[in-house]
Amino acid sequence: MDRDHLHVVMLPWSAFGHFIPFFQLSIALARSGINVSFVSTPRNIQRLPKIPPSLATFIKFVEFPLPTLDNNDILPEGAEATVDVPADKVEYLKLAYDRLQYPINQFVAEQLPDWIIADFSSHWAVEIAQNYNVGFIYFSVFSAATVVFFGKPPNYFFVGDQKQAWPSPESLTSPPEWLSFPSSVAFRGYEAVWLHAGIYTENASGISDAARVTKVVRACKALAIRSCREFEGEFLSLQEKLMGKPKEILAHPSIGGSLFHSGWGSAIEMLQFGHCLVVLPFIFDQPLNARLLVDKGVAVEVERGEDGSFSRDGIAKAVKLAMVLEKGDKLRTRAREAAAIFGDENLHQVNYIGHFVEYLKHGGSNKI
Repeated sequence: MDRDHLHVVMLPWSAFGHFIPFFQLSIALARSGINVSFVSTPRNIQRLPKIPPSLATFIKFVEFPLPTLDNNDILPEGAEATVDVPADKVEYLKLAYDRLQYPINQFVAEQLPDWIIADFSSHWAVEIAQNYNVGFIYFSVFSAATVVFFGKPPNYFFVGDQKQAWPSPESLTSPPEWLSFPSSVAFRGYEAVWLHAGIYTENASGISDAARVTKVVRACKALAIRSCREFEGEFLSLQEKLMGKPKEILAHPSIGGSLFHSGWGSAIEMLQFGHCLVVLPFIFDQPLNARLLVDKGVAVEVERGEDGSFSRDGIAKAVKLAMVLEKGDKLRTRAREAAAIFGDENLHQVNYIGHFVEYLKHGGSNKI
């Protein structure tokens, strides 16, 4: 490994909630002098922000056309990301995405990069990295709380190769037994039913999301998490203890707002500016993020019925508490305090990204 000319290949999943964190990480690594190949499809790359001119020599966009499916009509014309397809067609996008493994395998064989930094979806990148003796890192765009919730190694989503570690939706409705501190991070009944089916069902791609992420987590040399110890210290410490691997910690700044679905990328963006958060979670990791943000005292969650229903009055009540009422003063104070953490570029670029770069340079031999 040439420590002065490191080359990293980025493999994000085809969703903009994943593209943007991977792009921001690419920018941060390029600022530290690391060469980055950002791999995706043409239309997705066209929709990304422009690379700063000063970093253009360090970041290369590598475009591979999205492979066609046997039934050409199954995906809308020009669809290359989740934003382009209805929810019931995302499984076919995963099938097409998986076929990118063939040109990516050829690219890695030719370039022989030092590291592959992959998303949860790129389960086939495990074999590519192993075949060419390339370091492999899983970059989680989810909160540390979400990773810990599902993350009891060596099982993760499975005990062995087949038995589900979470056997029923009900098993997702309380914090896991390995959580060693008080927390309300868990799914509610109506959230768990949808999620359990979604993660364990083998879809058109021939592999479930649970199997994808389990394979990636088990194979990675390190886990990079988009968070910081100043906010999620207890979860990050526990994750490192559970995995026995270093979770190189990353964070990135952007823009903000107030009422949102509690996606982790949006939470980071809003906390940077000290906004009080009103959370209304729907899918995937959003419910766990909502519970975490409420536990941390920076958010209020909209009240919902047992079936997940909510009303305009419930939203108004939550917004008034966060923005106007005197009993929301503590919430607003905590949000301003969080801005000092999430808005600290020196903390993120010099400390967290700096440590991550040192890890890459030393081939993962040092524990940071």
